[in-house]
Amino acid sequence: MKLPHSLIVGLIPAAALLTFILILTTLYSASPRVIWIPMATASDAGRTIRCDDKKAQKIRVGMGRITVINFPFKPKDVVPGEVSFDFKKIKNDLVIKAVRAQAATNLVVYLEDRRCTFDLVTVAHGGDDILIVRDVKDDQMEPIFHD
Repeated sequence: MKLPHSLIVGLIPAAALLTFILILTTLYSASPRVIWIPMATASDAGRTIRCDDKKAQKIRVGMGRITVINFPFKPKDVVPGEVSFDFKKIKNDLVIKAVRAQAATNLVVYLEDRRCTFDLVTVAHGGDDILIVRDVKDDQMEPIFHD
């Protein structure tokens, strides 16, 4: 028996809805208290670098791409050694774009009560996309004395 075209078209969305409901029911019955949310991976978050005013951290900026540096505080001032890169401050981020190929310079970023130093270098491929700046002071442990 051949089904009319309008009946077949009407069954396809119903079949998709039924499959979706079946999948949801299976997930819910398998673990009723679990909500399935994709978690960010380390590669999504970016590489972590330190805010250090004594040892400059190397940052690779790809040509034709931007590099985002995320700071714990909003950067107040950005002082490059050379005008080979373009900078834009957006909230706690500093967005960097290479203006010319084979450029290299140092960079000082002033935060609330400290400064961070970086060495910027332009690379053809494989530059840093997102960098998370961590304060060196966060690594220091403060002893707590009890009476």
